[in-house]
Amino acid sequence: MTDFAAHARDRAQHFLTLLAQWVAIPSPFDAASQQQDAPFGRGVADALSWWQKLGDDAGLNTLNVDNHAVHIEYGSGEEIVYVFGHADVVPAGDGWHFPPYQLSRLGDNLIGRGVVDDKGPMIAAWLALDILRELNLPLSRRIRLVAGGNEETGFRCIRRYFESQPQPDFAFTPDGKFPVIYGEKGSLLVRLTSPVEQPDLTVSCGSVLNTIPDVARLNGLSLSSGGWTLPDGFTLLAEPGQINHWQLYGCGGHSSKPEACLNPIAGAAQLLHQRFSARWTQQLCEITAPETGQSGVQFALDTPGECGQILLVPVVLNIKNGMMSLTLNVRYPENLTPENIAERLSIWNLSWPDSHINIEPVKSPSLYPPDSALVKTLHEIYTRHTGDTNHPSRTTGAGSYASAMQNAVIFGCEFPDGSSGNTHGADEYGSLSRFISAIGIYAEALYRLANLPAASSDNTR
Repeated sequence: MTDFAAHARDRAQHFLTLLAQWVAIPSPFDAASQQQDAPFGRGVADALSWWQKLGDDAGLNTLNVDNHAVHIEYGSGEEIVYVFGHADVVPAGDGWHFPPYQLSRLGDNLIGRGVVDDKGPMIAAWLALDILRELNLPLSRRIRLVAGGNEETGFRCIRRYFESQPQPDFAFTPDGKFPVIYGEKGSLLVRLTSPVEQPDLTVSCGSVLNTIPDVARLNGLSLSSGGWTLPDGFTLLAEPGQINHWQLYGCGGHSSKPEACLNPIAGAAQLLHQRFSARWTQQLCEITAPETGQSGVQFALDTPGECGQILLVPVVLNIKNGMMSLTLNVRYPENLTPENIAERLSIWNLSWPDSHINIEPVKSPSLYPPDSALVKTLHEIYTRHTGDTNHPSRTTGAGSYASAMQNAVIFGCEFPDGSSGNTHGADEYGSLSRFISAIGIYAEALYRLANLPAASSDNTR
């Protein structure tokens, strides 16, 4: 048996070089620089071009699909194994101790925006393919490594890609955790608008629809009269040289993991309700409260499915000129539908006649058979490389490209040991040694999936 792990260790320096290059290309969605050859902004287009050049320089077949996604292809055969990750990242945001678009190293930790989500994992997949090429191992299927440009802000990239390209016979996205994640929650956006009775109040908190912000900025809020207490865990600072201008600090992160965060939108709601005790502040508290609103209890939506329990996570709050706008990132299990959620929220909203709720579906839940050849093969590879028998295959509340492909699951690149973190937050980091382990795991995974019996694939997803 080929020692894929040994070949992976030989590629540590190459991994660092490539990751430093790709992280240095800022690639969040940027509406200001959108044009025909850059539908998601110039930075994303440059990141996709970097990926294509990687394949071109290696002499492999590459294809740019309408500037939405780029694939690198190796091998021959009618059937295809896909690794589908993404080149776009969330904005850097505040609170960094290191330059976000420069790869920094602190011991074994690599720090920078996109290190974990998803540039590091995609480079690990590329170097895994490089091992197969170097060894000239026989493959019965082609392998495509695809980088999309719109994973963080809408999945338009993967949808456009599969309008013209064949679906995979086997696939994984390296955009989550090991060992194997075979089911995902669906997602949708809920936008609540409501009038407020304080025309001079301005609140700004959050801008990214799948990220919990770090800070809420509240202007025109007088706190001199007392009668309020700061919600537990939050920090309130006055803006220098300003009267009644405040910054309420919490702890942000990925909206699929609100338990690891301290959401400043919920904190601001409590502070505003103490100050004004108005109908709209009560409404805001009800829909943002972690124990009742976020969990779905307030709306009788808290019955869990196989993919877990619903989360209604506040991600953006704006108040200006007497109007409030609140956006919730909702992740829901397979036993609920957008229609169920809309109905329950509408019943709750009847108590607030001046407010309006709009629901925008993003993606449906997905479940892949946990006893399939794909799941079993990938889990067995992970276990043999790591010796980890304590973590079974599972489902997740996060959303990934796996839900938009046939025969696809999430497979790494984060390990379940805390060696990476702060995804979507400041100082995003991942472990170099774990990335090298992932290269070996991915090399064997690509080799095995490219040679699995054809009957093992399941197109009934």
